[in-house]
Parts: sequence; C-alpha cells; structure tokens
Amino acid sequence: MKEFCRQVDQVDDPFVYIQSEMEKGNITSEELQNMLCDNRNLLDSGTVKQCIDHGMMDGDALVAGGINQVFVDRLGSIPEDVLPQAGRIESIPGPTTEVYFWGIPSSGKTCALGTILAAARGITVTKSMKVEKCQGALYQMKLSQIFKRENFYCTLPGRTPVDTNFAIQTVMEDLDRKDHHITLIDMAGELFCAILWEDVGLEDNIKDSHRRALEEFKKMLVTNKSNNPKYHFFIIEYGEGEKKYKGFDQDTYLEKGMQYLNDNGVLADANNGLFVIVTKTDLVRRDISEDEDANQYLIDFLNERYPNFFAQLQTYCERSGMWGGNFPPPIPFDIGEVCFKNYCQVKTERAQQVVQTLLSPPPQAARKRGWRIIR
Repeated sequence: MKEFCRQVDQVDDPFVYIQSEMEKGNITSEELQNMLCDNRNLLDSGTVKQCIDHGMMDGDALVAGGINQVFVDRLGSIPEDVLPQAGRIESIPGPTTEVYFWGIPSSGKTCALGTILAAARGITVTKSMKVEKCQGALYQMKLSQIFKRENFYCTLPGRTPVDTNFAIQTVMEDLDRKDHHITLIDMAGELFCAILWEDVGLEDNIKDSHRRALEEFKKMLVTNKSNNPKYHFFIIEYGEGEKKYKGFDQDTYLEKGMQYLNDNGVLADANNGLFVIVTKTDLVRRDISEDEDANQYLIDFLNERYPNFFAQLQTYCERSGMWGGNFPPPIPFDIGEVCFKNYCQVKTERAQQVVQTLLSPPPQAARKRGWRIIR
C-alpha cells in the first residue's frame, strides 16, 4: 500500500489512477477508505467526491472511520482563489515594524499568514487589530473571510498570486493596550524561483510579471529600503523536501534566494531576527514513534533535507553575530485540522506564538547592533 500512496500523490489524475487500480484488483474500496481515514490528506476533496459519486467509497464509512462529518458534508465546495488586484509597492512607509514572509509556491505561506491574521484579530494575544488603508488591504480582507476565527471550518484558498507582493499595514493593540504598528509583507511565491531561473539561464520560465515582481522587490528592499526594524520569516513545508517545482527542489530555491538577499544587503538590517517557520508540522507525529522528541526530529529532518539553505543561514548568523552565531531551531507551525487537502478547522495556537513574537522585544540572542521595534 505504500507504493499506492506514493503513486497517487504524484499522478496527474488521482481518480483515474485509483479507478485503474481497482479494476486491476490491486486495491479495494475498504482498503482505500481505511488508508484515507489513516491519512486524511491522502486525497484532495475533488478526488474524494469523485470516488464517492462513482461508488468507490462511502461517505458514511469515512465518518465511521473517524473523519469529521463537517468535512464530508463540505465535499463539493470549491476553493476560492485569492487573486485581488493590487497596486505596486515602491517602499514601505513608516514608522512600522516590517515583517517579511518568504517561500516558494505551495509552501503554505498564504495559509500561515491567514492564520496569523486570525490570531491577531482574536483576544488571546491582542486586544484588537486594525488594518490601515494600504496596498494589501483587499488581500487581507479576502484571507480574513477564509480564516475567520478559532475553530472556524473553512475551505482553504486555491490559487494565490505567485508573482505579486502584498503589504498589509496593521496596528495591533496588545493586552496592555499598547499599539504596535506592524506591516506584514507577503513576498511573491515565485520570487526565489525567478532569481534561480535568471541565474541558471532559464529565461523561458521568466514572465514579464516575474520581472515586475523582482523590480518591485529591489525598489522596496534595496533602492528605497527604509530604516524601519525588520523581521524575516522563511516558510518551509514539512514533508516536501524532495518535491520539485519546475525542476528544482525547495532547498535549491531557498539557498539561491537566501544568497541573493544576502548579496543585495537585504539582511544587513534584519535587526529583529531571522526565523524559519515549518508548516504542516502536525504531520510529524505521524512519522515518529511515541518516545521520539518531535522538535529534535524536526531539526534533524531539516538539516538532512535542506542542507544548503541551512548552511547559508548558519553562515549569516556566524558573520553577523545574530543568535550568538548559531541559528535557532525552526518554529513548528500548523493551521489546524486539515482534511482532504482543501478543508480546515482553524486552530491559531501556533499562530498566536508568532504574533506574540512580533509584539515582544526581540530576544537578546537575536539582537544585532541597532535592534529596535516600533510601538
């Protein structure tokens, strides 16, 4: 069954593959249902619905196997694309603390940001959050309609802009009623891709929209770079270290992106800290024994699967003195209970920790000369 699970995750049309395997007698409906109940993200919602509609699975059997009835009832709902039209970003106005989120397409960056916004709107780590008139206001509004609140059942966003940057200017009021001006900046998903493609001469992969996003990035963080304090979060998807995007794996894109940021002086004033967020870490427990330490497993896993990227981070910390010269462990992150790849019961516990980091003075170990935060 391991080979079946591997193949169904890689084929272009999982439903056709499943149908073929059943006709050959290689798998039964009961076996398929048991595998799906054991790994609720083995198949996407569209494939599950096709299988049920063709009598290859039974929705009641899935519920009996432990899958939430809400997720089964939601089958058929279509993911909403988060594709607002947005103006260009020339610079980040201040005073504000700039928080950059970097990652390649499908890294979970959009869902992580949506959950962080939900946490900031809650009452656990903030009193309130106000979004100011800004370039990313519509993007924030669309994300907030999806990730509404704790325990909210949602259909996860589908396609997101891979070549557009968004800056969401907020004022977060902490529990002591102090205002914090924080701008959350979602950098284009294919920015690191375009950097690599340009470097290795794959000009056919680079569209005009990529060039505009790259030009915008240079204006924002090189030519018109502000004096605002900055955080940089790199988003990595757990379990997908070997998955390739247009011919290259995550480690290759992240390594090249990190090198590019460093060479262009972008990280020279990352006064408040660099962090790595690993999404989908709720799956770690599925992959380890009960007595294994999940945090240590995650560290070892990332060092094994992302050696070049982490070597770049470690070298930066050694040369800059950040984190005492040693890059800290990654931040485990998940957005809640995800089912059929497209549905989620939102949980903000991990996101609350990120918001708390943004509202607190940077840890002593992260500080470089000149660290500060706008309040």
